[in-house]
Amino acid sequence: MRLVKTLFFLFILICCRNANAVVSTLIADTRSGFVLESQNASIQQPPASLTKLMTLYLTFSALDKGLLKMDDSLPISVQAAKQPRSNIGLKAGDTITVREAVMALIIKSANDVAVVVAEALAQDEGRFAELMTRTASGLGLKDTVFKNASGLHKEGQVSTARDMAVLTMALITHYPQYYALFSEQSFQYKGKTYYSHNNVLQQYEGAEGLKTGFVSAVGYNIISTAKQGDCRLVSVVIGEDNQNRRDLRAMRLLDKGFQQVAIQEKAQAEGRLKGAFNPLNRKAFIGRPPEEIFLPTMMTCIPQSQKKVKRLALAPKLEMPVRNVIDASIPQGDASWAIQVGAFEGQDKAWQIAKKALTLLGINKEIKTPRANERFFRSRIEGFGNKQEASNACRRLKDARWQCFEVAP
Repeated sequence: MRLVKTLFFLFILICCRNANAVVSTLIADTRSGFVLESQNASIQQPPASLTKLMTLYLTFSALDKGLLKMDDSLPISVQAAKQPRSNIGLKAGDTITVREAVMALIIKSANDVAVVVAEALAQDEGRFAELMTRTASGLGLKDTVFKNASGLHKEGQVSTARDMAVLTMALITHYPQYYALFSEQSFQYKGKTYYSHNNVLQQYEGAEGLKTGFVSAVGYNIISTAKQGDCRLVSVVIGEDNQNRRDLRAMRLLDKGFQQVAIQEKAQAEGRLKGAFNPLNRKAFIGRPPEEIFLPTMMTCIPQSQKKVKRLALAPKLEMPVRNVIDASIPQGDASWAIQVGAFEGQDKAWQIAKKALTLLGINKEIKTPRANERFFRSRIEGFGNKQEASNACRRLKDARWQCFEVAP
């Protein structure tokens, strides 16, 4: 009887959703911001976990300004710990590092972690949602309103496929040093490994990320980015009936987009390109983000959050050292020790791998790609003050299963 009732409820839920469902789609070229194809792209709908892209955007803003560091520990409140799935089972009174939080938001779409970040950056989730909306407005997302940090359904929380594409471009352009994290497919927290369920990332050639989402009020959503050659596209699908149809639609959009770009590039080369483009809001990828909107709030709230961490650190079960989130970066001085994370045939590849390692470390150092010989380029990070500092960095990378060794002056 219970099974029958459950199936009946699900049937009613699906029918109700489909009665009002509108599938919104968009595919755009991130180089120019031009829309290649769209359908219902300006209709407001619940963004579901696509909301977490703004949570990540503000997290990257705090990291970029030195208000947070990747190794900083954030406190877990009772409110955060009781968030429903998808989550990673955080415990109140414990902590999670910023690096772990970022990966949990990207890979697991963890609702409990979203609240942790919101409370760290703005004291409570309500204030953080206001901060998210102000930032969205500053980026030109005119049809977006956020009510929470996770995307759990809440009345009045809406966005559009168009706005989500703009937010994606802003994230890529303003914080490229963190963009590579969206291609990661697993992370660890407290000894447990969590895996991505982003099928487009796993299956589509050139896919780089980005975010999936679902709430019953709208259906299945996904933002995908992919790069082939010099062209990077962003596709948005909001409101599909099931995960498979959502993923197939996203991949077909990308296919059509790359085909259309190839046709347009050929036409441009032959001097017969017609300007029938529909440009996205250029504020998202021209210039810097609107710091005056969010920075004062973060500067006020983050130190208070860190005080909570210091109090929690008195408990015996907390083994991770807590750092001051508003400390400036360690001066490099005449530091000359380096670490090497590989050697590659292409110089660009060597630089990209070093950049990814630098992002994972969450530090500000210099990347070098000296030649190993005529064939290989070394992938190095320089600027460590002594051997111990370089060794510590290598140990952290090795813990994440990277190859790494110290290089003396």
